[in-house]
Amino acid sequence: MPVTQPYDVFLSFTWSDITEVLRLERALKAAGLRVFRDSEEIRPFDGITEGLDAALATSKVLLAFYSRRFPTRYACQWELTSAFIAAQALGDPRLRVLVVNPEHDGDHIAPVELQDAAYVSAPHDDRERTRIAERVAEVVHAAGTPLGAARSTAPLLPRLLRPRRFVGRYRQLWAIHTALHTRELPPAMPRTSTALAVVRGFAGLGKTSLAEQYAFLFRDAFPGGVRWLSLFGHDDPAGALGQFDAQVRGIATELGADVTDLPPDQVRALVARRVVAEQLWILDDVPSGLSREELDDLVMPTSLIRTVVTTRTGNPAWPAPTVDLGGLSEDEGSVLYTEIVGSADPGELAAVRRLVERCGGHPTVLVSVLNSFRARRGAADVTEIDLLARAKHDVVDVLRDEVGRCTETAQRVLRVAAALSAAPVSSALVQRVLDGENVAAAVEQLTDRGLLTHLGTDWDVHALVRETVRLDDDLTRRAASAVLGLSPETRYVHQHAAALAEHRCVPPGDRSRLLRAGLDWFRQQGDVVAARAAADRILTRAGTLAADRIAAAAVLVEAGDFARAAEVCESLVNAAGHDGFRARLTAARALDQLGQYAKAGPLWPAEIPDDLPAKESGEARVFLAVAMRLRGRFREALELLEPADSDARARLELARLRIITGDIKQARVIAEAIIREHDTPDHERHPLRLEAIGVHAEAEMTLELTELKVHDEDWDALESHLRAARESLAGLLGADSPLTLAAGVRCARTSVTRGRPKRALREFAALEPAVRKVFREHHPLYHWLRYSTGQAHAQLKQYAEVVEILRPLLEKQRESIGPHHPDTMMTQLDLGIALVLTGHKAEAVPLVVEAEQGISESLGLRSDLRTRAWVTRALMNLPQFLWQAFPYLDDLFGKKKPEQD
Repeated sequence: MPVTQPYDVFLSFTWSDITEVLRLERALKAAGLRVFRDSEEIRPFDGITEGLDAALATSKVLLAFYSRRFPTRYACQWELTSAFIAAQALGDPRLRVLVVNPEHDGDHIAPVELQDAAYVSAPHDDRERTRIAERVAEVVHAAGTPLGAARSTAPLLPRLLRPRRFVGRYRQLWAIHTALHTRELPPAMPRTSTALAVVRGFAGLGKTSLAEQYAFLFRDAFPGGVRWLSLFGHDDPAGALGQFDAQVRGIATELGADVTDLPPDQVRALVARRVVAEQLWILDDVPSGLSREELDDLVMPTSLIRTVVTTRTGNPAWPAPTVDLGGLSEDEGSVLYTEIVGSADPGELAAVRRLVERCGGHPTVLVSVLNSFRARRGAADVTEIDLLARAKHDVVDVLRDEVGRCTETAQRVLRVAAALSAAPVSSALVQRVLDGENVAAAVEQLTDRGLLTHLGTDWDVHALVRETVRLDDDLTRRAASAVLGLSPETRYVHQHAAALAEHRCVPPGDRSRLLRAGLDWFRQQGDVVAARAAADRILTRAGTLAADRIAAAAVLVEAGDFARAAEVCESLVNAAGHDGFRARLTAARALDQLGQYAKAGPLWPAEIPDDLPAKESGEARVFLAVAMRLRGRFREALELLEPADSDARARLELARLRIITGDIKQARVIAEAIIREHDTPDHERHPLRLEAIGVHAEAEMTLELTELKVHDEDWDALESHLRAARESLAGLLGADSPLTLAAGVRCARTSVTRGRPKRALREFAALEPAVRKVFREHHPLYHWLRYSTGQAHAQLKQYAEVVEILRPLLEKQRESIGPHHPDTMMTQLDLGIALVLTGHKAEAVPLVVEAEQGISESLGLRSDLRTRAWVTRALMNLPQFLWQAFPYLDDLFGKKKPEQD
């Protein structure tokens, strides 16, 4: 990526936001700005190219499209860090680093200097994009010179050069940097008098690694270099201070000073005077028992030294900002797995995510387990990672000693937390369980020892701390009763309910109620993995209620486990009342998804009970509309849906029907709105969001004959979103999940639509065995794969192969979805074209005439397919020798573009 010219703007973004970024880029260029936008996504642990480095150094400003996903991407953080440090050397970094924030608040933005007035909200239309571009142009013209590259010439410490497995934690890195530079913050920002930051966390959480990573990434902000002073092994204040003074005395000697007879304070003063350029000092493993005055003795008496302290629990009296360190997230754990073990399939990554949850993301435990797994990979089943107990043994022993020094009430607080889920614990819930005990004093003690962290009014207790305490059956039963007595709207109540349901000491009746509460909550939140796990627990329990088993089966349908869902409901379809209705509805949905329409047909309810709850009634209407669509009865399906329906599932089905009936633009609008509604990190893998991405792609790929154009720039973003959604499904449900395979076929079809037939054929060939195995040859997804394969051959003008594919496909579609279904007639149309082009016009004409008539009756005159059928029928009147030269064929099958073999 050679850089041949300077740039005005370096555009930093994550590829999940590419659609809006491309629009913003166009506005910037229209304002006369030279814009650099990286065209390739950089993955974690890939090197930053020289071209990217040079482009950033020659740009005048960096413009970050700072979505909630931005701080989780390696390349984004490298770009932001490099630009910020370079801008800081030039003055106020906010004049060179600009932020567009698409979120409703700025809490995710780091460093703090870029929050508040330092960002603009995401534009909603071209007028707002133009205003942003004009403002950026003003900043560019005021900047004048490029950012350049701030480079420290000080040698790196050997410990900073050693290989490190460090992932994520960008927010904590920025928190350290902000704390060290509070003296330069704007007046509205909180300040401290000394450049000191405290990194706090219990054993093995990675405090030292975080300090090393900060010293490595931000080294250019400290031209005087980095010094590392370890106080390890000195838990008492006197020993720690003695060790510190001894190391400072060694630094003085290194600088050529004779300090043999000088007291410690004079040695510190002498070293401070010798510092001529800003330095970073890391004081590692400082004992928490130091008083405020003793900590002051560790701070060098000069404004040119900024200090990072790592400690287990710290002292609340210390006058310094604190960066609390927790465990790695599931995403960070997955990246760590890939870095240690290598490439991973979705099943392995799903197992790793479960492992992260079990150990609370503790880095020491994860590294130990993953290294052990790498050594025995191939001989072990990754879904049975059982090395956790051995790896966490040492860490738990240390924590057990800490817990043993706490009061009985404090230990009972931890026992309540241990019985609950890993979600934050409500202070009100614990107080209800421990009624009459001094919970406040116990919490204060746990906080001081670093065993509990405050999250507003809630508390967070690390998973390994929970491991150290012995469960108390009485407290667990009381916790279950307390959770069942809370309002369903209470935060985290459903996660706690699911966890408490696993404890055998809880009465069976309470366990059933807790299981159902957890199931409903996970389903509502779109957490497919947790919902399916809850469904499995319900279905494996003896004596569960029919209503609960049916609810579990509904979750299985949403997770793609159609066969099992149908089996669960088979014995319940004749149940009385609403249970029977729900069982028939769920069984019919599952069978439809398996392509077994004849078997599903008799199960579909004739009507929705009037007394069914409103939410369920709305869902039932959507399911019935889906059934009509699958059978080609589109008008009946549309009558079941209301355009003003607020339910996302209903609007998504409406969008699908709009595509079929020709209202492509409206389908796009609906799908885009649903994607925006779920476009948050918490909902990044929400099933409705992933579905909406697929529907939006389907609308974009349905080329209206009135448009006859493709915008490659926009389709790059579309394909990126579509393939990311497929990867998300694979990570959630596995590579062979029906939902993942369906997404895979959709991704492969983009290659056909974009005129890349060779690539498409390779993708279809890879997918076909799994699709045939899971769905069988009479399933619509298999039909769609074979039809698209035929289109790819048509783009290569291999019409004999098209006939060979479409002729048997047409017979299968007539048997499964019927001769009048639009999908059947579309295959019939294309088969007719291929027959003409292979010299079989007599056979082709009746096929095309029949299809055109059927499509007109089924879809009316407006749809794109109707227009296509009419034009194809008209072509039948032309002599055969004119067909190859007629450009309409390219528009039917998609123009082939140059591609590599």
